This record gives sequence, C-alpha cells and structure tokens, in this order.
Amino acid sequence: MGFEAASDEGAEQLTLGSTDTVESGPHVAVADFVGVRRDASAVVPVRISLEIIERFSEGLYSSPNKTFEELVSNSYDAGANRVWVHMPADLEAPHASILVIDDGLSMDISGLKDLWRIGKSRKRETDKTSPRVPIGKFGIGKLATYVLAEELTYITLKDGAYRAVTMDYKKVQGDMSDPHNLSLLVMELTKEEAKEALLANLRDYGANMRPVIEALFPASEEGPEHWTAAVMTRLKKSAHNIRQGRLRWVLSTSIPLNPSFKLYYNGDEIEASKAQGKERWRFTIGESESQLPRDRQVGKPTQVEIDGEMVPAYQLPTAGAVWGYAQLFEDGLQKGKSELIARSHGFFVRVRQRLINLDDASFNVGPELHHGTLTRFHMVINADDLDGLVASPRESLQDSPEVLELRQYMLAVFNKARSVTKTSDDADTMPVLTKQGRISNPPPGLTQGPLRRMVRRASQGDAAVREVLGMDLSDEPEAQTLIADNDDLLEKLIVEPVGDDRRLVKYDVNRRAAILNQTHPFVSNYIDQPGMQEALQLLGLTELLTQAYMIDENVDAEVVNRIMRRRDAFLRDLVKRHPNSAPVVARQLRDSSSSETELEDAVADSLEIMGYSVQRIGGNGRPDGIATVRLGRRGNGSESYALTYDAKSSGKEARQVMGGASPKPPKIQAGTARTSILRVHREKATETFNLDVKPSYTLVVAPGFQGDGNEDALIGAICKNDGVTPITITDLARLVELFPLRRLSPLILRGLFQHHTPEGSRAFVDAIEAQPAPQAPPVTEVINLLVRYSERKTPVRVDTIMTAIYERTDGAVDLTPEELTAIIRGLAALAPSSIFFDGQLIALNATPKALLQELNSTLRDYPASLADAYKAAVPTDLQTEGPAAP
Repeated sequence: MGFEAASDEGAEQLTLGSTDTVESGPHVAVADFVGVRRDASAVVPVRISLEIIERFSEGLYSSPNKTFEELVSNSYDAGANRVWVHMPADLEAPHASILVIDDGLSMDISGLKDLWRIGKSRKRETDKTSPRVPIGKFGIGKLATYVLAEELTYITLKDGAYRAVTMDYKKVQGDMSDPHNLSLLVMELTKEEAKEALLANLRDYGANMRPVIEALFPASEEGPEHWTAAVMTRLKKSAHNIRQGRLRWVLSTSIPLNPSFKLYYNGDEIEASKAQGKERWRFTIGESESQLPRDRQVGKPTQVEIDGEMVPAYQLPTAGAVWGYAQLFEDGLQKGKSELIARSHGFFVRVRQRLINLDDASFNVGPELHHGTLTRFHMVINADDLDGLVASPRESLQDSPEVLELRQYMLAVFNKARSVTKTSDDADTMPVLTKQGRISNPPPGLTQGPLRRMVRRASQGDAAVREVLGMDLSDEPEAQTLIADNDDLLEKLIVEPVGDDRRLVKYDVNRRAAILNQTHPFVSNYIDQPGMQEALQLLGLTELLTQAYMIDENVDAEVVNRIMRRRDAFLRDLVKRHPNSAPVVARQLRDSSSSETELEDAVADSLEIMGYSVQRIGGNGRPDGIATVRLGRRGNGSESYALTYDAKSSGKEARQVMGGASPKPPKIQAGTARTSILRVHREKATETFNLDVKPSYTLVVAPGFQGDGNEDALIGAICKNDGVTPITITDLARLVELFPLRRLSPLILRGLFQHHTPEGSRAFVDAIEAQPAPQAPPVTEVINLLVRYSERKTPVRVDTIMTAIYERTDGAVDLTPEELTAIIRGLAALAPSSIFFDGQLIALNATPKALLQELNSTLRDYPASLADAYKAAVPTDLQTEGPAAP
C-alpha cells in the first residue's frame, strides 16, 4: 500500500517537506492493540508540521469519502489485486477502528522511511517491481487518514518479515508553520503476533472477517508474499459522520470493471458501478457459440471445474479450454474516476488468474475493431491451457498458432457484439426529420444512436456532455423521459436566434430539435444568400452529430468542448469583417484589460464601430494604430481628422505599480504612459505611413492611471504637454455603449480629445450619459426604405434615404445629413451583421426579420434608462413594401 497519491493541486502549495536526514524527535511507540512490547528494530524519522497536515488532509481530502478513494488508489499503486475495507457499525464506540488492507507489494524498512517523506515519493523513480504505473507521485496521500483518525498504524509483510509502525498525529505539536520532528518506532512481529493484531480489530465482524484472514494467513504452508494493513484508531468526529450506505456507493464508483482488481467491504465484494449499467447483450463462453457464424464455431462446448464448481467452457482445437463471458453495455465504460485505477472496457485475457493484457484493451485481436463498440464492450476470457506460452514478464503471450486461434475466436465474439450495436442503431430512424426539405434518411447508426447515447450521459448528470449539447440542468428530467420511453430524439432542424456569442448549434430536448443559431456570425453572414439556408441547416446537424461521434468514440467531453470552441472561433474569424455590436465590443474591451494584444484589438474595434477608419499597426517604435474620419468640407475647411492610439494593458506596465495584487483596476504610472514617445509617433505618422489626413490627437487607453482624480497629478501635466487624451477602459466601453443611443458622431466625439486628464475624459462621457434620450429614431421608415431600394442598380446613400423620409412623412421628419448619419451609424452599431454602412453607402446584409431580431437582441443588453426610447421605436415585425423600380 503506497499511501503516496495526491492531486497536483496542493502539491503546488507544498512548502515544508522532509529531507533524507531528519533530526530525531519524540519517540512514537506502536499502538497498544498490537499487544507486543520489545525493543524497536528500526526508527522511521518524520519531519512534519500541523500546517502541512491540515492543508493537505482537510483541504484535499476534506470528505471522508474522498479519503477512501485515495486509499483505494494507493492500494492500486502498490500492485494490489484485492483490497479489503472493514468498518464497524458503531463508529463512536471507544475502541472502534477502520481498516484498509491490500495484497500489494508492501514496504520494508526503507519503504516505510520513503512513505513518511512528506511531499516526496520515490515510487515513480525507483519502484520497478510493480506491474502498474503509479497514480501517486507527491507522497502526501497518507495524510488523508488524518481526516478520520488521530492514530494510524501500518502492519506489513515484506520479504518474509512482519512489521508494525504507528503515527500519532497528536504528537505533532508547536506552531502551525513550525516543522516538528518525530521518531516512529518500527517493531518486528511474528506471524501469529501480526495475525492477533489484526484480529484485535476484526473480531467483531464474525464470519465477515474470514475472507481477509484466510487470504493473509492461509492454513497451507504457502501464503502470500506481501500485504499491508492500515489501521485507523482513535476515530475523529468526521469518521463518526460517515454514511456507510453512501460510502459503499462511492467505493463502487472508484473501482473499475476489471477482473484483476477486487474490492471488499466488510467481507462482501463491491460490484463496480459500471457493472450495474444497462446491459444490452451478454455472451457466455461455452453456451452462446450458436450466435457466432458457422465458420467460427470451430470448437465444442465443455465444462471446467473452478473452485469446486463446474462452469461452462469452450474447447478450442489448439488453444484448449476457455471460459468466461462478454457483455455489451448501453453506455461507454471508459469514464469516471475508476479509469485512474484501471480500464473497464475491452478484452481481459487471464492465464492461471493472471491478467495478461493489463494495458492492451484490444489484445491485438484485429485492426477492424470498432472503437465505439469496444468502449462499451467487456470480455473476460480465461485460457489456462496457454500457460506455457506466457512470456517472461508474464504480461503477454508469445505469438503462436494457439494464440492466433484464440484471437480469431475473440474477434468473432466482438463482431457479434458489434452487430448487436448496429441492429439497435438501425431501429433509430428519423421519420419526422426526413420530411424537412430535401434531407435524406441517413443510416441510423450515424444519427439517432450516437445522439441517444450522448443525451443519456447528459441526463445522468454529466455536466461536460450537457455543455457540449447546449442543454441546461433543467432539461435533465425531460431527457431522462425521452431515453426511458425510447422516443425519437431528433425530429426537426430549427433556425432561430440564440445569441451571437453562443455556438453554431445546440440540442433542444423539449422540441427534439437541432437549433441552428441564426445570430451566430457565420450563419448570419450566409443565411440570406440563395440556397444557403438548407446547406447551413445540414452543417449545423453535422456539427451536432460530430460531437456525438467524438463522445461515442470516448473522446473526453472536456476535450470535445475545447475542440468545438476552437472550431467556433475559426468560423467566427472567417467572417470577422462583420463587426460585433456595440455592447459586445464594450464587453470585449472590459474583458481584455490583462492582455496587450487583445486590448489593442478591442480599442481598434471600438473606434471602428464609432465611425473611424482604423489602420492597425503595432510593433516597437510605432503606434498601435491610426484612426481617421473623413467628414468633408464644412464652412472654411475640412472637418476630417485623424488620431493615433495606444493601449496599455494590466500586464507588465501596470504591474510595475500594483504588483498585480490589488483587486482594483491596475494603474499605469505617468512615466509608463510614455506620452513624449506617443507624441513623436503622432508627429511622424503622416510621413511614415503616407497619410492624407495628418493625425492631430493621440488617445491612450488603460485600465487606470496613477493620479486619476488628483488635479495636480503628473499624468495630467505630461498628457497636456504632449497632446495626449488618457481614458480608462471602463469609460471608453461606456462611450461605445452610448454611441448608438445618443446619436453620436465622430464630429461630436472630437470634443473628447480636448481633454488631457482621465477625469476630464470621464466627465465627457458622464455628460453624454446624462443627456436626455433623443427622440425615437425613425427605424421603421429607414428599414422600409432600405428594403424598397435593395434591388436598385445604383448604391443607396444617406441623402437618398434623407430625402425619401422627408417626402414620405410630408415634411414631419426633416433630418440633417449629420442626424441621419448618426441614426444609421447607430443602427449599424446595434445590428452589425444585418446593416452595412461605410459613412456614405448603406445596405441590408440580411432580411428585415433578421435585422429586427438582431436589433431587439442587442437592445436587451441595455438598461431601460438608456434604451427605452430606442426600444419603443424598433418594431417586433415589419410590413414591408415592395421594391422600388430600378
């Protein structure tokens, strides 16, 4: 029993550990129940502190159930085939004890010393005798016992010697963080003394103690070569509160469905929870061969005697008698915590009770094994007659005609299981779905079957699979009903808005439908092109089923989620020329404060959505970008202007001040803003980048500025001297959100660049927010005109719409070009996927219905105080007129 496993969490926090040489400390004698008093044969030094004990035991292993999962894993690390857990009914009795015993490789004196090196395990470095790769590596798993007991005693058998050693946690004294030295006395025992020590804790179990005693101390001369018993005494209150029924369930989930690893609780074997899953098909060797093709029925039924019982077997011509069984389950077996211990799926070939293919689930049976079936397939086959062919490591069989024959037989059984899967899948048709459009009836094994298995996992509480499907926790009851009633899971494909930040497709269990997200940028970009809707529907269906295929092939659901998120990001990037809405851009601004690159992009997006033409540059010695707005000639000259901008994230520059430790937004120093360099960038930009509009301003954006709110702060002085406008990310995000609702324009925004302090920029935004909402814009008229003019051969300009609105309202709505430009620019900022506007030309990129859906969806993100007037002007539906004649 290694007692050395621990999660990576916590190991990162380990700051106090032991060294190879530890000063001697108070002696800890072997526990009283051992009942033997003689001189110690060795001493195990321990260096430990209360802080370490409590941090790892009560932090990592705060649940008693978690503690037992840890102990089972440790037994696996020790190469155990059997683990016995014994727990009394009355855990509060004065002499109550908990025992965890295994037949693993155990420990000698050196092993016991390694055991108590806190935070350091040599198991992965030096233990080459175990047939398994250890789970544990940090050497702190034994501290899990501190949750349950004040005293922990190990009784071990290794190399013919019985030993006992006790840790008394009460002996760890001193301050929390002070390391404390202890000397654990190791006592050698006779076989009878070791047996009596265990019986002192097992006698109350009556007949239920016999299996473990008989296994450790058999009546015959030949006994086990090694075993370890961990005995926890002086139980704590946390142990008193153990719910033993739940513990049995926890243990059942912690063990694999694997014949080489058995777990017993108070003498009764615990059945792996996977064995309790829904079994679709069972094959008994020696009884079920009639199900195989005739050319594979090469042997004859027989019987073999196993533990005094005659069991069915099958006599193969050269491989000899084989016996066992095969199972096919509804759900995959390759999941859950038990997978850390050993696999549950595939073939298990045993020779004289020894598992030959410990890590090879396929046993090289054949290249045509279908992984989707293999992960739900479990076959145990005993072939004792092949003992002479076992290779020297006793973990493989030498290639031979006998082994080839065995593999051919196993392949025949597997193929029968695969046919059962196909037959079941063929019953899953899509009768309703095939009536939609020109969708054919694809093979059911590619549609309802994989989706059914995926939905079943989601209905059983698998949160990662539920996320893949896009289902909510509240959908589980309906999903359970669908699975139980064996109803069709997929009847229709629906196109509807889900949210521009949501995935391409989701599964709606209540409507039994695949939902294609109409507001996804990729979908909205193509859906109104002729013939594209059906293609996009099929793409969405393929996306949903691809996820089901990956789950079916036992790809971890978290991995599936990561893959689909990356694919989704790629689809969005393909159509990135369509900007996000104002609230989305504002949110991206707020979310990018810690990343220099993301903040640069977010600032550029913010300026673009507010009407600037942005040239993204970046790099050393250059501005992050240049924003230009062309407003034409007004009065005595042009109103066009340009600015350079730079983004300062909360990365290295901000940490120079805050150290990254403050919960408030990090602030950059005045010196870090480098305003003099920003001024040089601005002054050289015209020549460097061959600009036709010379930059007159510089904008610097950061999470915060040192001295913000102090009129005498250096930031204001240097920004004024260098003509720089500092603004916080929060204030710029507010400005972006207000832009479409307050009918702002770059001409109005020019006033921002007259300010040279963070508080001045904030006051500019505050004043805009405090303005009364403008009169409701003529949204319906604008959209109707865009639809009416959509088929014109000449482009639609702002002045065209302005004139038409005046005429259609008999002069009641008389807008200036600036006012209408602000309205149209605001519409484009609220519905960027549906409206194209470059400052002069305007066009629809989507149907009127899609435009309204996008507008209403975006406006829902705004508080009522800001957007009520705008919301009132946006209808939920449009009665559009026919197109104007060209």
